[in-house]
Amino acid sequence: MGVNTRTEPVPGHQISVEVQRRLEVDGVLPAKVMRPTDAEDAARGLRLCDLTPAAVVVWGGGTQMRLGTPPRRYDVALSTERMTQVLEYEPADLTCRLQAGITVAELQRTLGEQGQRLPLDPPHPKRATVGGMIAANTSGLSRSRYGTVRDWVIGVAVAYPSGKVARAGGKVVKNVAGYDLMKLHIGALGTLGVVAEVNLKVQAQPQASATVLGHFEASSPAIEAGVKLSRQYLAPAAAIVLDRNALWACGLTADWSWTLALKLEGYAREVDAARDLAARSIREAGGRVEGQDIPSSFWDAARDWSVPDEPDAVLRAMVPLAAMPVLANAMPREGQAMVQPAAGVAEIRLPPALAGSALRRLRAAVGENSQVIVASAPPDAKTSLDVWGPPPPGFAIMRALKDALDPHGILNPGRFVGGI
Repeated sequence: MGVNTRTEPVPGHQISVEVQRRLEVDGVLPAKVMRPTDAEDAARGLRLCDLTPAAVVVWGGGTQMRLGTPPRRYDVALSTERMTQVLEYEPADLTCRLQAGITVAELQRTLGEQGQRLPLDPPHPKRATVGGMIAANTSGLSRSRYGTVRDWVIGVAVAYPSGKVARAGGKVVKNVAGYDLMKLHIGALGTLGVVAEVNLKVQAQPQASATVLGHFEASSPAIEAGVKLSRQYLAPAAAIVLDRNALWACGLTADWSWTLALKLEGYAREVDAARDLAARSIREAGGRVEGQDIPSSFWDAARDWSVPDEPDAVLRAMVPLAAMPVLANAMPREGQAMVQPAAGVAEIRLPPALAGSALRRLRAAVGENSQVIVASAPPDAKTSLDVWGPPPPGFAIMRALKDALDPHGILNPGRFVGGI
């Protein structure tokens, strides 16, 4: 991947020191900012940066900017704050097309007017943008029931450093043209191109919802109960296992060491039946069912828990379901823990000084078929942490794609796996 010597002034608009600090990424500040209004405008801006060349970091709502390693260079912040339009919305077709800078909360508000929703719940939806959700692949707590970002994105428009805009996928659910190209950008952290437009499928809002809590003395029976329930026809919309400290951080208190929290959604009769099934399963696993009403704010706090405002480190482990017991035994007792048992995901929040030893212990325990990353950490802590771990077996292909789509390496340089 070649890097040319800069021959042109850095493109973009001058910014104040205050704005520089707001757009800081792991302690690195930009010199300029670009605020494109559509996909073509973004592509033109990227072309100017590529000719310079100037390193670009893409900014949406900023909720996932602590994910990744510090950028090697950072000259221009490309903000999607002016790309917030809903371009098309067909409620009867359950599809919509929108610019990537719209916030998840604003999208849900628009869909809610027609009794519909996107069943993804990334943290801090009032700030999180749809483009950022795709770039960071943040599906939320309902992935075991409703799937991930890949299951709901049916098309994208991507701006490249070449100055071109490529469109993949389509506007309707059955269109699969270009699907592989579209998947490249989900979870790529903006290192291959800038997602400028997104086509989504949506669904009707549930008629009723309820929350059931089950308290346990150990994590294993809580996790096993969550996995068992998620395999039933009346599967929960979300199932999470929290230790006592994480439960308190989400606004609830309990004397038990672990809690299985279940969100139930559907038709009213389905929710009633699912509540009975959940209570029976919790008791059979040796837990105690919580009888009091649970405030809706609990699920908001649980959704946002993995992206703290405090300078905590957050480790994220992704393992096969068969490895969940091993993962549970390896989780550190310090800090806080939240597990999505049916998704094979566990997140641990702890002081940065303890992150290194916990990271090594988790990676050693879960083995090669799993991944443990640093999802968030203060900049000074990242210098001693291997954020992504070993590159995956297909890393050579990832590198080749990066070289083909971003030959001068201007997009988020150094922030992704293997220093891409």
